[in-house]
Amino acid sequence: MQDESSNDPRDQAIRAALRDASTLAAMVVTELTASYWGPERSVYIATLAAYVVDLGGRLEEAGPKDLVADVGGRRITIRLG
Repeated sequence: MQDESSNDPRDQAIRAALRDASTLAAMVVTELTASYWGPERSVYIATLAAYVVDLGGRLEEAGPKDLVADVGGRRITIRLG
């Protein structure tokens, strides 16, 4: 077995379903843990805020270890480590 994707239609369908299930799960989440815990927290927050603004929302600080992304009236709490 090699490290390459299978071209079998069944395998492609399974991979697509897994990707879409992950996207759906992300759409319904109301809280997530930040994936960055390093020393450049301000860079992480500024970059994340820019992306949230690009999506039509805003990013708010909600305490020393929490952010809230508000996009279209939907609020998602982001827990910083």
